[in-house]
Amino acid sequence: MGKTVRKNQNHLAALRAGVINGASTNDPAGIATFMQVGSTTGFGLAWLVAIATPLVIAIEDMSARIGIVTRRGLNASIHSRFGETWAIIAGLIVLICNTATIGANITAVSEIMGAALQLRWEWLVIPVVLLISLLMVKGSYRSISKYLLILTASLLLYVIAIFNMPIDLAEIWQQLWPISLGDGSLLWLIAAVAILGTTITPNTIFWQATEEVEEQIRIKAMRQERRGVIIGFIYANLVALSVMLMASLVFGGSHLVSSASEAAQMLRPLAGNWAFGLFALGIIGSGFLGIPILAASTAYAGTEALNLPEGLNRKIKQARGFYILLIGSLVVGGLLVLTRIPPMIMLLYTQVLNGILTPILIVLMTIIANDKKIMGRHTNGWLTNLLAIVAVGLMILFGVWLITKLL
Repeated sequence: MGKTVRKNQNHLAALRAGVINGASTNDPAGIATFMQVGSTTGFGLAWLVAIATPLVIAIEDMSARIGIVTRRGLNASIHSRFGETWAIIAGLIVLICNTATIGANITAVSEIMGAALQLRWEWLVIPVVLLISLLMVKGSYRSISKYLLILTASLLLYVIAIFNMPIDLAEIWQQLWPISLGDGSLLWLIAAVAILGTTITPNTIFWQATEEVEEQIRIKAMRQERRGVIIGFIYANLVALSVMLMASLVFGGSHLVSSASEAAQMLRPLAGNWAFGLFALGIIGSGFLGIPILAASTAYAGTEALNLPEGLNRKIKQARGFYILLIGSLVVGGLLVLTRIPPMIMLLYTQVLNGILTPILIVLMTIIANDKKIMGRHTNGWLTNLLAIVAVGLMILFGVWLITKLL
């Protein structure tokens, strides 16, 4: 009986890990990205979200498999397979991308809370950083993961809202087909890179393996793990498409949103005068879901690169380096408010950064997942390898295209 209970708990933990990680891609940065894409380019890039869905599922499943088989975080595996230099490079990519996204998310949450409380949002940055730091330092991994699972429900607001909007199916079909490959304009390229960067992120790639290790997921639960990844990322991308479609309908595909108050207009058909309150609830909920995962994955990647003690289940005295990186990423992210970049714009461009740097991590991870000495009989199949190659190819193609356009 005891073995059956433990087996069921392990299977549920594997399922939960995928759902939380998938939902975390729709943090304020993710929501803002799809909102800006819809408000500036319409619904014509929905095909890229559809293509990115199986790609991110294959990549996250690969990360989870590495975590389950090796019982180590992803950067620990990179350190073991490629050496300290590549582990530090991988850690720096995660640090740069995550800290920038943390800053954008903290700024967005503070702006929303400031508008709701009628205070200058800059005054709320320190309380937000302190609150999340306290949560991460005082809570164990298990208690934090349960809290994160509850917050995933806040994203349903955007799916529900779409059913309360006047939708012209013929108009939507016209935007979808024939597939828009864009005109190569700078705005279109930024939107494409941002979509890939917010769907396939350094944060979720590293966090997925970490979850499997912290939850002590066994190889026997690998099927449930894969199911959780599929559910989590399909759910996340349905939310993304809902936000993109709402923004397209409300703003007409030709308008860059610069403030949270303006963004809240998307929910007016659902909530009327309560639109801002509902939008605020969604952004704050997604922020308190995404920011802890961003900070924790940064700390895990950094300590694994340097072979330092790690883990949310350890006390501060047992893992000083881990908690210094965790809290440091939150503090540095909070300091990014000094850039004075409007939060809704800042959220978009951090995801463009993800889109440009993430392919390096995917290549390293794919090599590890194909190494029989590391993975045994759980190496990649041909389909996973194909999807990983397509993901890297797409991200490099759009990233290089964007860079050449900017030069």
